[in-house]
Amino acid sequence: MAIFISPLELKLDEKNPRFVILSKRNQDEIRKYLLGNEDIAQLAVAINTYGNLLPGERIVVIQEKNKYIVIEGNRRTCSLQLLLSRKLIPHLFEHKIPSASKEIIKNCQKIEVDVLLNRDSALALMARRHIEGVKQWKPLAKKQFFSSNYQDGKGRSIDNLSEVTGISKSVIRTDIRDYKLFYNAYEDYKKSHPDFDKEIINIDIDPFLRLFKAKFIEPTSGISISPVDFFAIEYDEHQNIANTFDNGVFRKIVIVAFEKAVVTEEVNTRNVLTDIKSILPLLNKIIKKKSTAQQNNANSTSGGNNDDDSGNEQQPEAGGNGGLSTGTNQGGNAGGPKPGGPPPKSFFETISWRGKLDPKEVNHQGLLVSIHELFNLSNSQINRKKVYELFPIATGMALRTAYEQALRLQLMKVNLWGTYYQSLQKNSFPTLASMENFINQGGNKTQVFPEKEMLYAFDRIQAAKHREFLNANIHFPGNISVTPDTLRGIASGGMFYLIQNIIKNL
Repeated sequence: MAIFISPLELKLDEKNPRFVILSKRNQDEIRKYLLGNEDIAQLAVAINTYGNLLPGERIVVIQEKNKYIVIEGNRRTCSLQLLLSRKLIPHLFEHKIPSASKEIIKNCQKIEVDVLLNRDSALALMARRHIEGVKQWKPLAKKQFFSSNYQDGKGRSIDNLSEVTGISKSVIRTDIRDYKLFYNAYEDYKKSHPDFDKEIINIDIDPFLRLFKAKFIEPTSGISISPVDFFAIEYDEHQNIANTFDNGVFRKIVIVAFEKAVVTEEVNTRNVLTDIKSILPLLNKIIKKKSTAQQNNANSTSGGNNDDDSGNEQQPEAGGNGGLSTGTNQGGNAGGPKPGGPPPKSFFETISWRGKLDPKEVNHQGLLVSIHELFNLSNSQINRKKVYELFPIATGMALRTAYEQALRLQLMKVNLWGTYYQSLQKNSFPTLASMENFINQGGNKTQVFPEKEMLYAFDRIQAAKHREFLNANIHFPGNISVTPDTLRGIASGGMFYLIQNIIKNL
């Protein structure tokens, strides 16, 4: 439906996401905001010179409480209002708005506008034009759009916003969470820094948000980890951050990140949290607290026994300070997690090789590569699920490789690799089965595994036929069911203990 109406009778939309940052959202304040931040003076000059609204730029409104609210075209409406009534021009802006031309007075006393039925229709139109379309809002306005309509669960639901706008629920949820994180940081920083006067509308939010999305390298493990996983961020039903691993330290990190990304602009979208030197001590506090929590958990689980035949074995001593530092990702060369930590209650989360496996040593490389991959599969997450739980078949293959490489390295350590190799039939290639068979011959087993606990772990692996199962996973994956539970059973059934102790005793 279309109607003819004076621009002076139209109301600028006080619910427009661009205006929610205003402390006062009345008509005068909106016009002042538009003049100061949305190039209204330039638009008014263009419209005045043309003598009418520019072609194809129709204004769209809805009717609420007998008032016509501008849904699409707030800038054009404001320009016409200032041209038609100079008393509406805010103080100090008078010289920027030209006197209305005869054509404007003639053509724009009343204009034709399109009337939508309700705000649902308006939201859909705004999403098409400003979120997905060519006239896109800045990132902050997009996030304000969903957050202001959501309003901590008191407004529209995420499902409803998705249905009305056609934008996926995951995108909407992310935008709401992003806006809340940024806006809360902005408000907190203003409270603690009264001299900070940067208007939120003039801030590039991407560098700040990027710091809490981009993965960084945790040198204690050498793996890439996302801030969400590192801080263990949890959200409540209103998309607010409800909890982190250490709320106090996290809040301090947010403020420092805000200052570096927004106030001093020392970081950009290519930076990650570990690039900010003043954040490193705070990250290290969390790492140390996690390590303490894991050690306490290990002690309570094992009853203080650090060496038994169940695989509950304290990790070997490792070099390094166990803290975060700047630098490039060293991958498997970084050396694994900080020594100590919980027993392998799940999989290979706590496997350690720092100071033991040398990437420059040719004979170490096979085990180093496979163990590093197992460690990453055990600790990395996708949508809050461990990667090994999502890809158990691939993980089983990596586990079999690590087991074979560990036996190979142990045979070399006890100087039996040459004897084993000579025992192979002519033109035969070393295999996992032939290694196990050789170890089981005569007195080889006690020579390969002089420690009783390692020998027991090897016997358990043999009795459970883990090698046959892992081989079937490679050759007949459709005939067996490799699940996260079976992988955890293999790890806790002696495999973790044996591999860890082979590395420990190098």
